[in-house]
Amino acid sequence: MDEQIEKYFKYVSPDKALERILNISRLSPRIIDRDVQESLGYVLAEDIISTISLPRESIAHFDGYAVRSSDTSGASTINPVRLKIAGRIDSIREHNLEIKEGEAVYVVTGSRIPKNADAVIPVERTRLHGEYIEILESIKKGEYVTFEGADIQSGEVVQKRGDIIRPQTIKYLLDIGRYRVKVYAKPRVALIGVGDELTSNIKETNGKKLETSSIMVSYYVEEYGGIPTRFNTVPDSPDQIVEVVKSSLRENDVCVTIGGVSLGPRDLCWITLSKLPSSIPIARGLEVQPGRATSIVLIDGKPVILLPGHVQSTISGVINILIPLLSYMQGLPIKESFPRISAEMGEDLHVREYISFTRIRFVKLVKNGDKFIARPILGDSSMIRPLITSNGFIKIPKKIEKIEKGSRLDVYLLSWSELLQLFSKNNE
Repeated sequence: MDEQIEKYFKYVSPDKALERILNISRLSPRIIDRDVQESLGYVLAEDIISTISLPRESIAHFDGYAVRSSDTSGASTINPVRLKIAGRIDSIREHNLEIKEGEAVYVVTGSRIPKNADAVIPVERTRLHGEYIEILESIKKGEYVTFEGADIQSGEVVQKRGDIIRPQTIKYLLDIGRYRVKVYAKPRVALIGVGDELTSNIKETNGKKLETSSIMVSYYVEEYGGIPTRFNTVPDSPDQIVEVVKSSLRENDVCVTIGGVSLGPRDLCWITLSKLPSSIPIARGLEVQPGRATSIVLIDGKPVILLPGHVQSTISGVINILIPLLSYMQGLPIKESFPRISAEMGEDLHVREYISFTRIRFVKLVKNGDKFIARPILGDSSMIRPLITSNGFIKIPKKIEKIEKGSRLDVYLLSWSELLQLFSKNNE
């Protein structure tokens, strides 16, 4: 490794950097009270304990006739049992109907069955004769009835703290009369591209390069539960870098800068931000490749993540630092942020460089019969093709120089949406 780089970078592991952030920063999960109908995708900050049983009463599972099962004993097509129709329940509104021996009441799906009834016989298994029905087969107690509490019991824990709220969760809460719910606030993330050559304005791209990395990162922030805010690009100016970063931290929990973090004459982010009176340096470089220039400082107690500009290095910093912090702020484990699939290495992979670092390599997962094969997609950290072609990544531990073909390993998916594409394809 270059001695000059080694002199200025004091690499730490991503785990150590995260530990320092959580120990020193003001970052912490926040619990808020939210309208249930606006809670989709939030993480529960409380157990949901049912205050009622569902169904609240025994209800009909089909349109048909509520009966006493004992009245149908011995019924058959040859020897049907005749029961008198004692009433009709044509809606799920409240009623006070009950049946006596030899009677039946017409019910619709979801309506409460009459008192004394213990079964429902579907209409297609009966014959109507005026005020009577003929039962063509005997029926057992409980058939086509959902009894009180058969779905959910009062006092039962239905969803746990840390579960993500889904559409069915919202339906359940509304059904039981819960209109507010405690959730973890979505972390707010400021994203700032840095560089004289960059612009945020697509109309200025004749003379400058459109800054797109913050757009890419914003989508990962959204997917993993955060709220991104993109700021206009900042030139390589210490004063402007400080002004925009400090301004962004007023309304955001985390600030992410992209670019200007290495050792070139215009790489001013670290040297500028780490020297501020309100700054606490956390890490000048990570023991990970690509992305080793990723650095972190705290400013006014909030993390500022300085990401390198090469696209694979940018993604590496998102993987190793940003997404774990988003998970932490939502009450989720920081080490289980990504979906993963066990796969078999499709070819030998030699990784002799940066032997003292964790190496990230992007792979293409393909389904082959009943197993998944991981094929490495290689290219230097500035190349986007490995990211476009791959659908996941592997972590190669320190001191490992070769992953042999046929080895079993975990492949981490960059996005939950990759699961849908992955399982929709049958084979290579």
